[in-house]
Amino acid sequence: MTGILFAVWWYLNYDPDFLLIGGLFHLLFTIPAIYLHVEYSIRNAGEEIEINHNEIIVRKNGQERRFTSSDLSKIIVYKSASLDRAGIPFSAMEYYRYARIIAKTGEEIIITCLMVLDLERAVKQLTGVPYERKKRLALLSWK
Repeated sequence: MTGILFAVWWYLNYDPDFLLIGGLFHLLFTIPAIYLHVEYSIRNAGEEIEINHNEIIVRKNGQERRFTSSDLSKIIVYKSASLDRAGIPFSAMEYYRYARIIAKTGEEIIITCLMVLDLERAVKQLTGVPYERKKRLALLSWK
């Protein structure tokens, strides 16, 4: 996207009006993605999560918590609908997704796409846990 804007700006002989309009247009798509990236980075800072077929291990600040599939009540994956079956995302922020794994005790484990590329495949390893998918922008503050 940035390269295309610079190519058009060059083609228009570096017109300052285009720079202003193109720059504002570019910021409309860039700032939300930067916000999501920072939000996800802060949420998962220093956290390590390991998922096996019937267990999830969460390590943070030298502490380790283990949850078996029977300890979990459900998994909710938040993901943009445009990422389904060869869909084309309209903006960079639509690539962001996360999963909330809710334990029967009420404790939540958040796994973001910055931790694992194929998020859905990773959480589906937890057999016997009800799985739900919500199609929307994946802001951590929305539940």
